[in-house]
Amino acid sequence: MRRDGGRTGSHGRRPEDCRGDDCHALRADRSFLHPRSTMTKSAGPEARPVVLQRCDTFVGRTMNWLYDHLRNVQRHDPVVLADRLQNRGEFPELTAITVSGSIPARAWRKLVPGRMYPRDVRMLRSYDPKLLHSHFGYVARWDSQLRAILDVPWIVSFYGADLYLLGREPEWVDAYGRMFEQCARVLALGPKMAEGLVQIGCPPDKIAIHPLGIDPSSFPSVPRTRRGDEPLRILFAGTFREKKGIPYLLDAAGVLHGRGIRIELHLVGDAARRPGDAATKEEVFRLIRRHGLEAVTQHHSWLAFEDLVRLALRCHVFVAPSVTASDGDAEGTPFVIQQMMATGMPVISTLHSDIPFIYGEHAHMLVPERSGQAIADRLMAYAEEPSRITADGLLLSKHIREKFDVRRCAASLSDLYDQVATNGSRQR
Repeated sequence: MRRDGGRTGSHGRRPEDCRGDDCHALRADRSFLHPRSTMTKSAGPEARPVVLQRCDTFVGRTMNWLYDHLRNVQRHDPVVLADRLQNRGEFPELTAITVSGSIPARAWRKLVPGRMYPRDVRMLRSYDPKLLHSHFGYVARWDSQLRAILDVPWIVSFYGADLYLLGREPEWVDAYGRMFEQCARVLALGPKMAEGLVQIGCPPDKIAIHPLGIDPSSFPSVPRTRRGDEPLRILFAGTFREKKGIPYLLDAAGVLHGRGIRIELHLVGDAARRPGDAATKEEVFRLIRRHGLEAVTQHHSWLAFEDLVRLALRCHVFVAPSVTASDGDAEGTPFVIQQMMATGMPVISTLHSDIPFIYGEHAHMLVPERSGQAIADRLMAYAEEPSRITADGLLLSKHIREKFDVRRCAASLSDLYDQVATNGSRQR
């Protein structure tokens, strides 16, 4: 098995336990210090209303979906306030500001704990934001002081583990309850997530379903064809984490390999630092050995976005075998599914969380969770009838490009911003 290097990007559960593909580390110190920024803020009579966008890492290697979403918002000016700035050379657009530990600010925190450093307050108010939009529940939990200082309507978006994992902890449910009282809207990726938010106490009338979209211009759509005795190239990309369901893909690959079907399996990703990730990685490589897949498997660590797309265009089928983890963690809508669909590649995924919402009228193509045999059956069908690879890939590409174009989704977000601002839904 080849391993290629690449670039990345319980009770009392800590926010850092949610880091990875849909949750990232949140530092314990929530103070805002001395500002650093990239890009410049809007100015002049044509300036659009500013929406302050809160997140922990911008742009995390696995969070390019947020970057694409915000840079396509046309009627508002997103200004990102992040705990950390990363990969800005690769993702250079948008105004992004962060803070550093200046000596005066550190002294202020010791003298006046729980109060924001005055210079930071002046800096944030200078942007004159009309709304605050916090991304991830575990970031929003700490943003109530910021909302109060800015005195603007507050929107909170959930994405996955911030609900399905942290939402199982009483401490977090209580914190979310206080947040729900203060915010004007809570955004869910799909109807299943909306149901989950209601279950932990979010008022239904505050919830809006707002999916993520893909940028069609970033993804060439290439019909996949498998010729002659060419191996069936199978791709997986994601964090090595239980909810990703990688063992079931390996079980399926073992079935095909055992039947003499030529395959080439590409696994892109690695363990992050959440408890359980290392054990998942160990299981992945144990199953590769157990099924005798060493010679047909290539492991790539985290790849730059362009390199992932380049590899995807060489592969025939993408598999996203998501499952509900033993600790309750679950996906939101794995964005990589939408990205791979956009390239013209068929995607095999599961009846999990809001994945059926993404597939829409094509949800019948999904397979049950935790069924390596069901995945194997779909892969066998593609191996035996290669024309289905082309047909299914083009069908899903057309669907995702029409229904989940980022420009349409971003326009919907601007509509929501206008609605919240117009209604003046301020929770004090």
